[in-house]
Amino acid sequence: MDIQAQMKHLADQVQEHRRRYYVLDQPIISDAEYDALERKLRQLEADYPLLADPNSPTNRVGAAPLERFNKARHEIPMLSLDNAYSLEDLRDWENRVRRGLNASGSATPAFSAELKVDGLSLALHYENRILVRAITRGNGETGEDVTENARTIADIPLELPRIAPETLESRGEVFLSRKRWEELNIERDLNGEQRFANPRNAASGTMKLLDSREVAKRRLQFMPWQLLGADNHARAMLELFRWGFGAMPARIDGDMEEILAFIEAQREARLKLPFDTDGIVIKVQQAEYQQRLGATDRTPRWAIAFKYPAAQATSTLLGVTWQVGRTGKLTPVAELEPVELAGSTVKRATLHNADELERLGARVGCRVFLEKGGDVIPKVVAVVPDSIPDDAKMLEIPLKCPVCSGAVGKDAEDEVAIRCQNDECPAKFQARMRHFGSKSALDIEGLGDALVDQLVASGRFEHPWEIFNLLQDKGKGLAFLTSMERLGEKSAQNIMQALEEARVKPLWRWVHALGIPFVGAKTAENLAQAFGRLEGLWSADDIALLAVDEIGPKIALSLRDYFQRHPSLPAQLRELGINPEKPAPKTTNGLPLFGQTAVVTGTLPTLSREEAEALLIKLGAKVTSSVSRKTTVLIAGEKAGSKLDKADALGIPVRDEAWLIKTTGLKLPN
Repeated sequence: MDIQAQMKHLADQVQEHRRRYYVLDQPIISDAEYDALERKLRQLEADYPLLADPNSPTNRVGAAPLERFNKARHEIPMLSLDNAYSLEDLRDWENRVRRGLNASGSATPAFSAELKVDGLSLALHYENRILVRAITRGNGETGEDVTENARTIADIPLELPRIAPETLESRGEVFLSRKRWEELNIERDLNGEQRFANPRNAASGTMKLLDSREVAKRRLQFMPWQLLGADNHARAMLELFRWGFGAMPARIDGDMEEILAFIEAQREARLKLPFDTDGIVIKVQQAEYQQRLGATDRTPRWAIAFKYPAAQATSTLLGVTWQVGRTGKLTPVAELEPVELAGSTVKRATLHNADELERLGARVGCRVFLEKGGDVIPKVVAVVPDSIPDDAKMLEIPLKCPVCSGAVGKDAEDEVAIRCQNDECPAKFQARMRHFGSKSALDIEGLGDALVDQLVASGRFEHPWEIFNLLQDKGKGLAFLTSMERLGEKSAQNIMQALEEARVKPLWRWVHALGIPFVGAKTAENLAQAFGRLEGLWSADDIALLAVDEIGPKIALSLRDYFQRHPSLPAQLRELGINPEKPAPKTTNGLPLFGQTAVVTGTLPTLSREEAEALLIKLGAKVTSSVSRKTTVLIAGEKAGSKLDKADALGIPVRDEAWLIKTTGLKLPN
C-alpha cells in the first residue's frame, strides 16, 4: 500500500471511530487504541506534508487566529420560529396551517416534532461533498463565516460519503454538554476568569473566538435540524444520519395527537439528556406544503416552537443552611427570594458541597443564576457579575455537625464531601429512613417526611427496616401509628397495607433502599440480577462482586463494609416476613427474532453492517460473524460473496435490508 493510500486508510478509520464515539455513542476500541491510530496518521502527515489531505480528521485542532470574521449572506434566509406556550397555542397554529393549505386545495399535512436544542444556529455548506463554509444565523439574512471554528467540531463531517449529494446545505445547532460546561467553569475558576452562566452562553461565546485552536479545546457539538431542498423532513433527518451527522435522541412523526403526547412525554424526559433543550419544534413534513404555506418577514408559517417554562432564573441569596444526608454528607442549601422556575416557585436550591460554595464566591445579598438540572432539583450555577454587596462577608464552612454538633471531616483526602462522623447522628438516620420509603426505593405510600420525623423522634427504631416490626403485632402497630400527630386510623391502616406490600417488592428496590454508599438504582438492579437473593449477595466475594456490570473497586469496598457492619441482615429481614421478589432472568423472549442466529454480509443499500447488527440484536437475535449450521438467517447486500454461497448450500433463509427494516416495525417515510 503506497503512502497516500495508507493515509486514506488511517483517516477513514479515525473518522469512523470518531463517528462511533461522538455521534453513535458506540465506541468499539479503547481510547488508547484510538490515540495510536491518530498518532500514526499524524506522523505520516508530518513526514509527507505534500500528500496530506486538507480534510484529514487531524485538522480539527484549529488554525491560526483570524483578525476578524467575514460576513456571509444566506442564499435562503435563516428565519426564527414563532413560539407557542400552551397546547391551545399549538392547536391554533395547526388550524392556521390547515386553513392555509386548504385555501389553495385539499391537503392533509403530516407533522414532525423534535427537541429544540439550546445553542447557536449554524448553516453548513458542502460542495463536492466537502465542507466549504459554515455561517452563523446572524440577522437571518447575513451571518458570520465561522468555517475554521466549525471544522474543529467532531460531529460535523468534513467530508460526506458518496451516497450523499455533491452539494447540500444542512442547518443545525452548535451546543455544549452540561458536563463540559461544568468542566470549563472549573478551569475558569482556577484561572480567575468569569464563569459561563449556562451552556448556551458558553457555546455562543466559543463560536465567536477568533482562534479556532481555542475552540477545539472547548469540545463543542452539533445537531442537525434541517436539510435544505429535501422533499420530506422526516426522510431528510434519516438521510443526514446515514451521511455521518448526529441524530436527535428524541423525535416523532405523526398527527397532532401524537405530537401533543410526545411533547408531554418529553417535559421531564428531556431534562435527563446530557445537553440543554428549551422546547420542541413542530414542522409540516412535506416540502410542497411548506412552500405553499410560505413565511412572514421573520418566521416560517410551517413550523413553530413549543416552549416549556423557563429552566433558568435569577434570585437573591438570603442565606445558606446545611443539610445532613443519610451518609452524613453536609450539603449547603441556598435560601432564596422566591422565584418562578420551570413552572414552580423556588425558595431553596442546592449548592452541592463546600468546594463548590467556595468556587462560586457567593455572598449573602448577591444575585445568583438558578437552573433545574437533569434531576429536576434547583441548583445555583453562577453568581451574577458585580452583584456582591461591598459589605458582604465570606460564607463559613461548618466545623461541627449542624444537627448533633459532632465532628465533621472527609472520609478520604481526595474526597470533596465533608461528613458528620457521628454514627448516632439523628439527621443521618432521618435521611436514611426517608430514602428507605421513597419512590425510588421501596415506594411506601404514606411514609412522608412529617411521619418519618415523628418515627425517628419516638426512639423506637435503630434501623429503617425495623419499621416492619409494626406488622408483627398489627393491633399494637396500628395503635402506635394512630398515636402520631395528624395521623388518623384510615391513614394508619393504609400505611400498614403499604408495609405488607413492600415485603415482597423486587429485590433491587430492597438493595437500593438500604442506602449503601455509591449503590444507586441501576447498580442495585445489576446486583439483584447477578445474585438473585440477599443471602447470595451477602456471601459474595470480591471476584463475584467485581464481575457484576458497573461494579468497580470503590463500590465493592462499600458493599463489603456494609456487609461487615450488618452481617445478619438477610436473616433479620426473613424474621420480619420480608421476602423480596427475585428478578426474572433477562430474556429476549417475545421479540420478533428471539432465538434466531443472524449473520450480515455484503454492502447494504443504506445501513452499515454495524447498524444492521445493532437492529438485529434489538430484535432479539444473536449475531455472529460466520455462517454455520446454527445460523438461521443471513442478511445479504451487494457483493455478499462466500457467506451467501454457504448459506445457499445449507438452505439458510436469505433476507435483505428491506426485510430487516420491515421486521423492526418502524414507519419509515415514503
